[in-house]
Amino acid sequence: MTYVPVLWNRYNQTQHDFDDMFHFMDDWEPMSVGCGYGRHPTCPMAMRRRRRPDTSVADRKWTYSVKIGDFDAQHVKVKVDNGKVIIHAKYTDGNDEWGDTVERKRTVKVPENVDAEKIHSFMRSDGTMVLEAPYHHPEERQLQVVPHEGGALVSSDSHSNLMKFNVENFRPEEVKVSCKDGMLTVQGEKQRSEDGYEMRESFWRQMTVPRSVDGKNIECLRDEEGNLTIRAPAVEDVEMEQAKK
Repeated sequence: MTYVPVLWNRYNQTQHDFDDMFHFMDDWEPMSVGCGYGRHPTCPMAMRRRRRPDTSVADRKWTYSVKIGDFDAQHVKVKVDNGKVIIHAKYTDGNDEWGDTVERKRTVKVPENVDAEKIHSFMRSDGTMVLEAPYHHPEERQLQVVPHEGGALVSSDSHSNLMKFNVENFRPEEVKVSCKDGMLTVQGEKQRSEDGYEMRESFWRQMTVPRSVDGKNIECLRDEEGNLTIRAPAVEDVEMEQAKK
């Protein structure tokens, strides 16, 4: 069992509120609209979408927020025990003879892919307790490409196709599929000699494994025509469901 210090984050909460208020402006930038053969100073400005920089999967953090009420950080204890975070808030207003006691308890299950030893917590000014921790970064897994006989593989309620493309110019042993830190990588390479020249052909594709599938049970299937289909069982996105509530 490990106790987690609770920090007071009033300034950061104010800053986050400010950021949330204006975050919609970050996605757009002004774009000049020409009027005739040149843009007049009084011509209106249009807005175009600006692409946000991509965030590495390794930088993602697990976060969990829970409203516990008007407690100071000194009145809240957080501990991690057996894969669960136990939040206990208690405050007594009064003296030894009489007083009112307000108490809140909450138990949060830590997902298996979260590093529970690195959980930290802080209180926001609105009485919200926030838990944060990095995800585990497992070693790279090599996925086996297996032959598939039968009809085409399509997405369904039970399985989602992550990638599908033709690799008929490559032998099965020349195609490698791996998964690390939530990134799925497919690459192929072959070499051959022709008229005294060494010829090399290769390809490389990569994508982020969505949270809506089971990344531990990814299948790689190759049919007789050389079509490679990479799919995984569909699962419920627990974090998204919690965010909707």
